[in-house]
Amino acid sequence: MVVMVGASRAMAAFTLLAACVLARPAAADEGGAPELRVGRTYSERIADSLTLLGETVDGHLGQLTLDAVKLEIDGRARRAHLRLAGETRYLSMTIQSDVHFRSGAAAVDAVIDLRVAGRGVRLELPDFEVLPRSYLGEKYVEVRLPLLRGRF
Repeated sequence: MVVMVGASRAMAAFTLLAACVLARPAAADEGGAPELRVGRTYSERIADSLTLLGETVDGHLGQLTLDAVKLEIDGRARRAHLRLAGETRYLSMTIQSDVHFRSGAAAVDAVIDLRVAGRGVRLELPDFEVLPRSYLGEKYVEVRLPLLRGRF
């Protein structure tokens, strides 16, 4: 009999907790974290998890490299931004790239800033695509550099 009373108290506490949680508005409506929003699709949850993973990796990379590496990932927009920077007394170099993932390919837009003894050069690389490929069990990366771009 005592077990039934304990079980019924636990059930009452669980019911009260569930009622409080369900009676509250969703955290996304309050501007809270996207992880707490109710009714997200599976792809939205994966995109949000990828964004959160990018923030975590960026935090660790920033600490390990003294902010020489910056990585920003937006899972929902399927975009990433990578920045590599290094500087000495006479030489500094920064590589920035925006990567957009679409149709199994990564479209890359990169810029290299190089400064030697106060004089600088900015190289804007042409946009290119990177695709993973395999042939006879060997994996490689295909780089596509378009010579002509337009609609025909």
